[in-house]
Amino acid sequence: MSLVVIVSGPPGSGKTSVSTLLAHADPRGLHIPSDLFYDFPAHPVPPYRAEANEQNAAVIKAVCRAAASFASDGYRVCLDGVFGPWFLPLVAREFDAAGSRVAYVRLDIGLDEALARVNARSGPDMASMVRTMHAAFEQAPGLESHGVPTADRPPEAVAREIEGKLASGALQLDLKYWAARGL
Repeated sequence: MSLVVIVSGPPGSGKTSVSTLLAHADPRGLHIPSDLFYDFPAHPVPPYRAEANEQNAAVIKAVCRAAASFASDGYRVCLDGVFGPWFLPLVAREFDAAGSRVAYVRLDIGLDEALARVNARSGPDMASMVRTMHAAFEQAPGLESHGVPTADRPPEAVAREIEGKLASGALQLDLKYWAARGL
């Protein structure tokens, strides 16, 4: 069973860039951008809306199951997406049931830089969502040791820091602890 590395953080924190680098650094690396799974519903609800909770839970379960399947076949999976602490009980239950080993990385970025990155990529219409998601990550306790700063750093430097922390086991996610929490 190989490792699943969840690379999470608010929009604009560099999840996709860093995950791509981490996957390419391993001969059995595989990158799953979870955003792709939000395109599967025929009538999707924007995932940042409150009424999207049921859809989001279904998408997260599917993403986790796909990642666990690849990991069971010997791939080191880099799973990127907005896997906020509010979804970690669900994530942990899925990976625990599959017998997966999981590391969790929370990419930390300042609000102004996140807004600038998302604005450059998607335009100013996403600013409210970025503010909401950024605040949600900042308010979530219990994952401080999983944080990696990305502000003013190239993705290569962030990926190197993550590789070092992965090697030391510092980013291992305690699946039993998180699975026992409510959701």
